[in-house]
Amino acid sequence: MDISSKKSIKLPSKNYGLWRERQHNKYLLGPLLVFIFSALFFLGKMSFSEEVLLSRENFIKTAFQKEVPKKKSLFFKGEVKEVAQKIMGQHYKKIRFKYWLYNSRSAWILNRIGKVRPITAGFIIDNCKIASVHVLVYRESHGWEIRYPLFRDQFEGVHLIKDYTLNKKIDGITGATLSVNSMKKMTQLALAMHSKIPDIGCS
Repeated sequence: MDISSKKSIKLPSKNYGLWRERQHNKYLLGPLLVFIFSALFFLGKMSFSEEVLLSRENFIKTAFQKEVPKKKSLFFKGEVKEVAQKIMGQHYKKIRFKYWLYNSRSAWILNRIGKVRPITAGFIIDNCKIASVHVLVYRESHGWEIRYPLFRDQFEGVHLIKDYTLNKKIDGITGATLSVNSMKKMTQLALAMHSKIPDIGCS
């Protein structure tokens, strides 16, 4: 038999081991990236969890225990816009403010950014003064102490004085400065918007 006619057998290249290692790493990289992104998403959800403390329906029932009045609107224009932007800043924009009114008692649900995400709060106003303040939804990872009555009760009886400022100093909370400031701004806004309701006439 002619030895030269036999098919030559190729021995593995010296780079074959390196090639196999690279291919193996490629197969591992996909699941690893999926795991990393899943972990980051989960940690993000934990950091910015949304906690509903009081539903809108129950807040309105708290404000008007006998019969819930129909929802009304103040459109974001003219004096309403001017006053709202004076309190919240020139970049503050809305289409309308929605509220509920029975006699001299009104209820408002407002939102303002704490540090990163919005705080949803409810304000009950009677005779141009704060009757009670409620945190409806809290989404931040810090500053959650504002939900407690020890902080919220400070607002009872508060009303507006010159330049739409509060007549009372509200004590802050260590580590929750931005959340506290947001609650104060929303209180000013709720009282100011209450005063713009036709026929209310806050002095």
